[in-house]
Formats: sequence, C-alpha cells, structure tokens
Amino acid sequence: MTAPEPPKVKTVWGKVVLYLREHKNVALHVVCGDITELELEGDRLILKTAEQFLYDMITSSENMQEIKNAIAWQGLSLNVEVIKLKKDEELVEEDLAKLSRLGINFRRV
Repeated sequence: MTAPEPPKVKTVWGKVVLYLREHKNVALHVVCGDITELELEGDRLILKTAEQFLYDMITSSENMQEIKNAIAWQGLSLNVEVIKLKKDEELVEEDLAKLSRLGINFRRV
C-alpha cells in the first residue's frame, strides 16, 4: 500500500480562498485571491508577495488565525509563513548601489 500523495499547494490555497468566501470574510478572501506565489514545503505553506498591503493584511494575527482555520477545515496541519518580496524597483536600486560601490556609475535617463 502506498502513502497518500501530499496535497498540491494550489489546491490547498484554492480551498483557503473558498473557505474565506463561504465564511463571508470578504476582505481577506479578496486579499488571499491576489496571492499567487505559493510553496508547500513539508508542513509549511509559504506565501510570497511584494505588495506591502497584502503582506500587512495577511500577517495580522486575526487574519492569520482565519487562514489557519481554513487549513484545519481541510484536515491539514500546516504552518503558514508569509515572505515579503522586494519589488523590481527596489532590486534595481540595490543593484545600482552595488555597482556604484564598485566604481561603476550609470547615468539615469
């Protein structure tokens, strides 16, 4: 007999969004619907966003509890981790600063 397949991250997250809609948590439902970068590593559900507003909404203790409830509703026990990614503009600025420290200067147009 083979072990059951681990759940797929998009299935887990889709059911989280469904749970939030069914429980009339409209704001969190919309915010979670905007999260598209997801990973499932062992017992960790990792959510990634570059948007500060989404990050702040999801990481509030009340909203994290709702997400955990939605995961438990599926019969799963996962730790939720939210990672704030840097926006492209931030990455460009960091790269330009590094190049400047190396003595390479660029003119902005």
